Parts: sequence; C-alpha cells; structure tokens
Amino acid sequence: MEEKDNKIVVSNEFVDIYRNFNVGNQVHKMKAITKRELYLLLILCLDKHSDENPTVSSNFTEFKEHLLEIFDVQDEKSTQNQTILDLIEESDNQYIETDNIVDSNGDKLPIPYTKEEIRDIRIGIIKK
Repeated sequence: MEEKDNKIVVSNEFVDIYRNFNVGNQVHKMKAITKRELYLLLILCLDKHSDENPTVSSNFTEFKEHLLEIFDVQDEKSTQNQTILDLIEESDNQYIETDNIVDSNGDKLPIPYTKEEIRDIRIGIIKK
C-alpha cells in the first residue's frame, strides 16, 4: 500500500485482523499479510490491546522474535531490520506512530470488536 498525506495505508485484511485480534485466533491470517503490515499490526496491537487477554497473548506468541525487534527499537536500540527501518522512515517517527494508520479508503481504523459484538455477529449469521 502507499503513503498518502503522511498517512500509512493498510489493506482490508490488516483491518480485519486488527478488529478481531482480541476475540479470535488470527495467526494464520497474520502469516498471509506482508512483512510491513505484520510489523505495523504487531505495533498497533501492542498499543491498543491488553496483553492480559489470553486471545491477544496467543496471537502474539507466534511472533515473539518480531516483538523483540520492536521492543529493541522502542528502547532506542539500533536495528538492521529493513522492514522496521522503512516503517520508521514512512511514519517519520522512531517509535512508528500508529495514530496515522488508515484503511484503504483513507479512514481511521475502526475500533476492535468486543466478544459481545462477535457473539451477536455469529448469532446473526446463524439466524440467516
């Protein structure tokens, strides 16, 4: 995806994973997105989701090495990871600011689903 007006544009798949990160296993989907989006997603989810949530922790577990690289950069250590270096340049921020991530339409990201919303969605699907 491209940068628009200092905004970081992400795919619909990214948005879907982000919205469901705290309510269901997203590991398979996470393996299918680009490295750039995976690092952005991990950074965003570290910022926006509680790691005390077992589902969130489970989704992070597979990507421990990626998370350690992110923590190093946030601790102002240097990195040789070109994806992270590109994200720092793209976001114009050493900490890879997540507030300027937008969906493919240029809109702010929607808030993540709650377990209750997911339950209601599934009930609605069953009723159809």
